[in-house]
Amino acid sequence: MSIALPNLALPALQPPAAHWATLRRHWRLVLACTAASLALAALALVMLPASYSATGIVLYDPAGAALPGNPSSVVQNSLDEDAVTVSQGAIIASLPAAAAIAQQLGLAQAPAFNPALRRRHFPFTLLPRGAAPTSADLASNVQSRLSVSVLPGSRVLSVSFTAPSPALAANAANMAMRLYLDHERETSFQALTDAQDWLENHSEAVQRQLDDTETALAKARAGAGMVQGTQATLTTETASRLAASLVEAQAGLAMAQARLNAAAHAGGDAAAANAAIAPNLLPLRTQQAELAAQVRSLANEYGADYPPLVTARSQLAALTGQINAETAREMDAARAEMAADAAEVATLQTALAQARTQSQTEDEEAAPVRALEQRAEAGRDMLRAMTIQAGQLAQDASLTRPDARILSAAAMPAHPISRHAPLVLGASLMLGLCLGVLLAGLLDALDTSLRSGTALRNEFGLVCHALLPETPNPAEAALIAPFSLYAEQLRALHTGLGLGQGQSRILAVTAARPGEGKTTLCVALARTLAAAGVKVLAIDGDLRQPSFNAIFGIRGKPGLADHLAGQAALADCVVQDRLTPLSVLPAGTQSRAALNLLLSTALPALLRALREDYDLILLDAPPAFALAEGRVLARLADAALLCVRWGNTPRHVVRGAITLLHEAGASIAGAVLTRVDAKAHGRSGHADAEFYAPRYGGYFSKEG
Repeated sequence: MSIALPNLALPALQPPAAHWATLRRHWRLVLACTAASLALAALALVMLPASYSATGIVLYDPAGAALPGNPSSVVQNSLDEDAVTVSQGAIIASLPAAAAIAQQLGLAQAPAFNPALRRRHFPFTLLPRGAAPTSADLASNVQSRLSVSVLPGSRVLSVSFTAPSPALAANAANMAMRLYLDHERETSFQALTDAQDWLENHSEAVQRQLDDTETALAKARAGAGMVQGTQATLTTETASRLAASLVEAQAGLAMAQARLNAAAHAGGDAAAANAAIAPNLLPLRTQQAELAAQVRSLANEYGADYPPLVTARSQLAALTGQINAETAREMDAARAEMAADAAEVATLQTALAQARTQSQTEDEEAAPVRALEQRAEAGRDMLRAMTIQAGQLAQDASLTRPDARILSAAAMPAHPISRHAPLVLGASLMLGLCLGVLLAGLLDALDTSLRSGTALRNEFGLVCHALLPETPNPAEAALIAPFSLYAEQLRALHTGLGLGQGQSRILAVTAARPGEGKTTLCVALARTLAAAGVKVLAIDGDLRQPSFNAIFGIRGKPGLADHLAGQAALADCVVQDRLTPLSVLPAGTQSRAALNLLLSTALPALLRALREDYDLILLDAPPAFALAEGRVLARLADAALLCVRWGNTPRHVVRGAITLLHEAGASIAGAVLTRVDAKAHGRSGHADAEFYAPRYGGYFSKEG
């Protein structure tokens, strides 16, 4: 009988149903992980000590005054207020502040901050107690519990501290705020002290400079012949008076010159000249004009000898002479006055030039004195200003006020911090579930064994004819309970291989390695077929480790090896099973030359002869990996049946055994999964686990 070699295809990707089946197979693991995660979370919530958080409010309110001589006291408005406020929060929660809190509150003696003082329970009491924390570790622990947040867009800082007791939480939060205010107050006081020191030092330097300047000024005044307190020299005052007199004389000269010029440019008009020189003659000139008008009037009406006309002419001539004489006198007086004014102007100009020359000389000599006076006055002004500023620094209370104040002190919290138990338990539930699913997938991925006939078919292209469950006394189980699941699987194997259908066949039963259940399968199958009326011969082909002797109770009987060696006849070697009509050919006593005997021409001849007498010959071959005899027997048989232990034999071992059998020329008719855990396989979700389900329990019985 020729059987085609199977197609060893690569395993296909598992569908989602396969992943669900994986969870079904490992549901206990998933449930255990979920329950353990919930239990641990609940235990942690119960054992975790309660925590309380106290919060206080601080307002950062800088004074904004820059102190002289202190470069660090820059006006805060020039900086980003948000960044400045955040920096104040960093000061509150700094490591030195945390160390000060730990020291002042004695947290080194608190069990919550010192693990060495904590109460321990069994089995932790068996472990050595840890060392007390160092100062740095204690400060870091306190700092981790201290938090400062800034309200957006404001200078309000929220200071919180978390501790196992409400009193400790409130005390630590208030202590952090007080330390911050003390720090700010010390900073302000230090700035004031630095400013006062700078003013004192600078005042002393200015005073020394002023003393030197006044000493030099006194020497300069003595050298210049000046009296202290004099604002100007005598020469300067004389020059000032001469300049005033010169201006006055020049004005008088200009007026006299103007009158003379007006008289000179009168153009023969005597009246105009007289008016310019002698304005006091205006009444006479008026009278002269009236007489002249009267003379013209009389001359036009009467003759030249008319007495009133003659009288009027005489009066006019006399008045005109009087006016001319007076005018001449006035002209002479004006000329004399102008000459005097000119002489006075010349004299004053000469005197003023001399006074200015002398004043310039004196000014040049007094210039160093004036410079020293100005320097001394500037020094005195600076000293007065610094004295005033020092007094203001001493009286200004705002410079010693801290740049922050406490708006709300931290009160003892009434309730502990919420542990969010529902959230924690829900998260632990999901974590446990995910961990269980992950472990289930990991176990499935690490499990390289075969747990279903589908896996055999998909990975190796072999037909899985049966899944034999683990059962007590498997060699006789099918006889004891013919309606059991085990017996049914043997009948399924019988049907799948087409055994006992009138054609004599030789079937080699082998496995990849020992312990797979091949001998048990061979005996159970042989007995089942023999009980069904099939003429079967079971041959123990494992000459080195024979198993039939113990099963059939034929220890020490000659067998296959003795017959092949020519030491015993076949009839003397074949024995009958005490339970069924099964014929048994044991391994015999000659195991040393097992391979040579199986490779001899006697074995094929024996098998050809046995075909004439039996319907089915079952060869119990050694494992394919263990001995070469197994591959020889598989090649001599019509087909080989590979036994694979369910959930135990690795895939690579099965693949190696199939490769060895093919290389030996054997034809593999299929495989059988042996020693199946019925309960585990029934809940595995594989397709061939259906008949392991409880719903089929009525079809199978463990009784005969």
